[in-house]
Amino acid sequence: MIEITPDSFFWGCEIEAIYQDIGERQQLVKLIRDCEKNAPSYLLIRSLSEFGNSLDEVTKTITVIEELGIEIIAIDEDYNSSKFKIINNSKTKEKLLNIWNDIRQKIHQKKLLKSHGNNRLNILPPPGKAPFGYLKGKDSYIINRATSSIVRDFFEHFLLYSSVSDSVRYLAKKYDKKIALSTAINWLKNPVYRGDLNYKNKEIISDTHTPIISREEGAQIDRILKSHRLVKPRSASANYSLAGLLRCQQCESSFRISKVKNKKYPEKYLYLIPTKCQGNCNYKSVKYDLVFSEVINKICRDFPLLSKNTNSPDSRVIKQQLETKIKENEDILNKLKTLEIEKILDKETTSLRSYKINLEIGQLKQQIAQLPPDNLEKIAVAISNPQFWYDLSAIECRFYLREFIKVIKINSVNKEEKYIDITLEFIFQSNV
Repeated sequence: MIEITPDSFFWGCEIEAIYQDIGERQQLVKLIRDCEKNAPSYLLIRSLSEFGNSLDEVTKTITVIEELGIEIIAIDEDYNSSKFKIINNSKTKEKLLNIWNDIRQKIHQKKLLKSHGNNRLNILPPPGKAPFGYLKGKDSYIINRATSSIVRDFFEHFLLYSSVSDSVRYLAKKYDKKIALSTAINWLKNPVYRGDLNYKNKEIISDTHTPIISREEGAQIDRILKSHRLVKPRSASANYSLAGLLRCQQCESSFRISKVKNKKYPEKYLYLIPTKCQGNCNYKSVKYDLVFSEVINKICRDFPLLSKNTNSPDSRVIKQQLETKIKENEDILNKLKTLEIEKILDKETTSLRSYKINLEIGQLKQQIAQLPPDNLEKIAVAISNPQFWYDLSAIECRFYLREFIKVIKINSVNKEEKYIDITLEFIFQSNV
């Protein structure tokens, strides 16, 4: 629970015997007895702090071993018994004092780690303040009625508009709650708001307290954040449906969206300009609406065929398999409780095994949340209807486009005939 057992090659030199304790100190007692019978020339140890649970215990153990004429070599503290046998100058004295202070800190740190390990075994919240929106109860987090509505409103705004900065400004305006962008991103990623405990070692235990958002909403947030990573930061929350998705087939340039308003056009219109074109394209700019219309037409033609011909495994089958594994693990947890009641297993063994099974259940639930839509063919019915797209707002349209499209490539533009040739790369296309 606290650390990984070191490999025997850790010492970097030939050794005759290894004494290793886990929990109690039986091996330390055995080491001293063996040394009294047949003292070795030297003793290697990772840190002097491993000799006891307090500085007093450590110094007593060091004295016992060194009185037997054994050289102690501590790797972490750069300690050799012969170096500090006679302290005849202030520099050596200062170095020894620093070593004792270091040992004291390590012992304190180890006590904290042990306490945290016990918390994890008992599925208790980690130390420190509860996340905003929660209070610390006796055994778990409980909903803070005064602040949870603010967090809930933040998540709903983000799910609606897919913009972190807009959601931050929304909180500041409506609730006078000012948070940094980094804090907002932490909220969106934090498993705590989905009802899970998240420890510092990145281990997650699921369903430990009341969630503020559902798993379906959490999965949708993950998909939005994933789509944001595929585009530039400025495009991630742009108010235009095609922002961040467009590339030129010839020069691989991305596009910027420009607005124009003049006497000829009473209303402003948008057009696209390649940002890094070297003059190889047959166009300098292209109307945004023309590209958007062709993208919708191509989706309506191509997506139904793609959904029928995709060779990707049925997510419903995968979900059923994962749910079966979760059920098997839950049955094991129930058996462990019975074995503890019957005193076949002790409490510590039951806690450790239960903790590992709960970790596995949490991982399986995360895999279920990350599965793609259940049935592409059903989704294709709605997506293949052009009116579906034109009824959406620009932000809603942007969300759906990034849900299914990896990149839109502009191959050529014929301005005279108002024709544009584009290629769509769907996210699921690699499975075709």
